[in-house]
Amino acid sequence: MRFGLLFATALAALTIFSQNAQAATHIYLLKGLANVFSTGLDTLSDELAKRGYRPEVHNHIEYEELADKAAKAQKADKGAIIIIGHSLGADAAVSMAELLKTKGAKVALLVTFGPDDGRVAPTNVAHILNFNFGEHNITKGPGFRGTIKNVNLIGHDGINHFNVEKIERLHATVIAEIQRISRAPRPAPAQRPMPSHQSSASNAK
Repeated sequence: MRFGLLFATALAALTIFSQNAQAATHIYLLKGLANVFSTGLDTLSDELAKRGYRPEVHNHIEYEELADKAAKAQKADKGAIIIIGHSLGADAAVSMAELLKTKGAKVALLVTFGPDDGRVAPTNVAHILNFNFGEHNITKGPGFRGTIKNVNLIGHDGINHFNVEKIERLHATVIAEIQRISRAPRPAPAQRPMPSHQSSASNAK
């Protein structure tokens, strides 16, 4: 009976910790041009909300204002910052991470769907997941200590620049990574293999 009580107490504590970690995780999703081609981010936001997160969806032009907001939020509650973007929103996501670096804020996860340009990873980012089409990789620069996965989606029938952020199996990969990060008291850089039915990922060099 005592063991059962201890188990129930531990389970309850773990549940509360997980819920608190989710609530304190700051997730920003940045849409592309005129919010027209990035509706998949709305779906991803809904999926995250069902799991207890509080994601925010914005247009890519708002990234500077959001960087200020995220930096202040992290300073207040030490919560993890996660940035997700599509197309122009993907480029803005990297720019937002760079701006957060100047404000002394860390980014736990940066996810880019179909960026329009190749970029160098900001050194304040722990994990990067970049879905692209054989170009526009995110590369390591001096001082970067995190992990990068550039996932080449060329050859995957039906996936293109205009629907990459709508693909359910890619959503599942992103959600799993967010859950892993938000449940860890101190997220540590780690490789997470892509499912075999997806494109193989290569670390940037």
